[in-house]
Amino acid sequence: MTALLEVEGLVKHFVATRSVFGRPTAYVKAVDGVSFTVEAGKTLALVGESGCGKSTVSRLVLRLIEPDAGNVRFEGRDLGALGANELRAFRRDAQIIFQDPYASLNPRMTVSQILSEPLALHDLVPAPRRRERVEELLRLVGLEPRFARRYPHEFSGGQRQRIAIARALAVEPN
Repeated sequence: MTALLEVEGLVKHFVATRSVFGRPTAYVKAVDGVSFTVEAGKTLALVGESGCGKSTVSRLVLRLIEPDAGNVRFEGRDLGALGANELRAFRRDAQIIFQDPYASLNPRMTVSQILSEPLALHDLVPAPRRRERVEELLRLVGLEPRFARRYPHEFSGGQRQRIAIARALAVEPN
């Protein structure tokens, strides 16, 4: 099988404290030399205690934050070398589901707007068909299509997580 995602020697250190003059004096080693490969069609779980760097690794892989060192390749392409347009195309292929559904959903948007946004952003579904696609996505994650008009605060934590999953699936990532 072909490697879909290859991560080699990923490093990210954050400044923990600074001197009076603004120079870093201590660092937190959030990610220090992480490497793994995910083959197409396979699943990888990052497991560890709270604060060990799982979310930081995910953000680094998607280039939501930049690594201090290491390489990330997706379908053989070096993600560090991607320009803005290529990075946008990559983000359609690789979606993230944040662990906190309370913080990851815009409270001012209805579920329909939340799920329609990536469809419009990536020009995947014509406007007249978006409502139908939103209903299909809600059914896919076990929610009723009638929930599309509701706001995130009207759902339980588990239901919000399902909405976040539906949003990630909307663009049919690799």
